[in-house]
Amino acid sequence: MRTTHLLLATLTAALGAHSTIAQTLFKCTDDKGHTTYSDRACLQAPRPKAPMAQRPVASAPSAAAKAAPAVTPPTAVAGGKVEGNVTKLTVAIVEGVLRRALDLGDRSDHRAQCALAAPDLTFKLTDHSSNPASVFSGGRREICDLQLQSAQAMQASGLSASTRLGKTDIRINADGTQAVAKSETSTAVSLQGQQMMTLHCTREEVFGIYSGSVLYQRANATCRPVG
Repeated sequence: MRTTHLLLATLTAALGAHSTIAQTLFKCTDDKGHTTYSDRACLQAPRPKAPMAQRPVASAPSAAAKAAPAVTPPTAVAGGKVEGNVTKLTVAIVEGVLRRALDLGDRSDHRAQCALAAPDLTFKLTDHSSNPASVFSGGRREICDLQLQSAQAMQASGLSASTRLGKTDIRINADGTQAVAKSETSTAVSLQGQQMMTLHCTREEVFGIYSGSVLYQRANATCRPVG
């Protein structure tokens, strides 16, 4: 079995996000000029959804729904504690986010992965599981699209992943508002319980505080098969 693309995104955001796809992933452009990703050639990709004017009109939200405050995604910290009102970063908090992102990637929980991406996120992933290497980059929308496509491909192909966080170096700035984490991860990719390959990634990720939650600002990862 040949894997041609590795997608991280926890970001991988690399949002700590990742998955292995058993087929080529095509980068396409829809009728509105937006970037999309598909496991089929662009001309065969599904057509974009109909414009809003052609869709059924949704019922207006209730007064209670309008009054409900926006939900800020919680941040997991070391030891399993959940904190949604972070005012200062610590090594424990950042390591907790790293571990949470890896767990979300293993479970292909693309919605929760996407929630860890800051609005101004930028990322770059270099994947050496194909030759020549594939490079993915972009912002929040691109990483969330990749995480969705990855989750769908993992489910369709019957693949599973188990990721281990290795050597980690976390540096916090003087006022505790930003952190840089350099780390190594090892992912065992299996098909129906049989290990197919192991992927090693080196990562550098920048975290910031957004309305009390710790989110990925930048993520860079280089991944290659080992063994």
